[in-house]
Amino acid sequence: MKYSVIFLIEEESEDFCRLFDIICKLFKDKNKEFEIIIIANATENIVKSQLICLKNHPEEIKLIAFQRKVSQSLCMKVALSESSGEKILTLGPFQELSTESYEKLIDSMTDGVDLVVAYRKSRKDPLINRLHSKFINKVVKMLLGVPLNDIGCNVKFMRREVLEALDLYGNMYRYFPVLAIRKGFKIREIECDQVYKIRKTRFYSLKLYLDRLTEILNLFFSTNFSKKPLRFFNIVGSTFMVLGVMALIYAGIQKLILNIPIGDRPLLIVAMISLVAGAQLASFGLLGEIISFVHGRFRKEYTIEKII
Repeated sequence: MKYSVIFLIEEESEDFCRLFDIICKLFKDKNKEFEIIIIANATENIVKSQLICLKNHPEEIKLIAFQRKVSQSLCMKVALSESSGEKILTLGPFQELSTESYEKLIDSMTDGVDLVVAYRKSRKDPLINRLHSKFINKVVKMLLGVPLNDIGCNVKFMRREVLEALDLYGNMYRYFPVLAIRKGFKIREIECDQVYKIRKTRFYSLKLYLDRLTEILNLFFSTNFSKKPLRFFNIVGSTFMVLGVMALIYAGIQKLILNIPIGDRPLLIVAMISLVAGAQLASFGLLGEIISFVHGRFRKEYTIEKII
């Protein structure tokens, strides 16, 4: 099988049937052999209500339904195990791009490119949602240093090896392009036109922003310090210890030169706490280094493009 198309359905959408027809027509016009896999993430009833639009398509279609909602990473692992395509197109439940942009995205997969992601440059979402997306993308760009502008787009076109090589868990599929870059795969970001449709404004809770920030920090740590945790903890621990030493020197000068009592001052307690905290953090780093060596030394963090 040349192509696999994966639809991840996590919410109800009026666009699904239209998107399904667009994608099927796109591959048929190119005379490409393809299969379709629909993942219903605790949305089986929603998908079943729209199955009527699938009857006009004789292509091989698999429907995988989860009884309870699971992570997107798990959904993609299951979809990968059930698919057989050499190249994989992943989509959400609604049409995010114009028809021409889907075709442009697929045609952009050339030799030397492993993953193609869409960049909705001219967003047509409500203002609050645009600001939310811009904030998340800026934080990802700043902390992770990746040249991507639209992490939140569900449309991705990749070679099968990319999805097989990445160890996805939890909500890490949301940052799939970042993990692919860290693994050494070559990525191309394509400017696409977002389809115009009036959508409801989505309001996000403070918990969601905290969850996103935690995920990004987790990704930052795991991609930069998973093999060398001692470096991270040493930096933080050394900072605390330097602050503690400086506070002790300052308190000592006040005691010896200015004859100011320091026994009942909070400064002395803060200095001692800083020294102890610094030493503790350094020991955590050493413990992490041992664990990383024992359990992570056989984990590959690279891909070989070719052997000549």
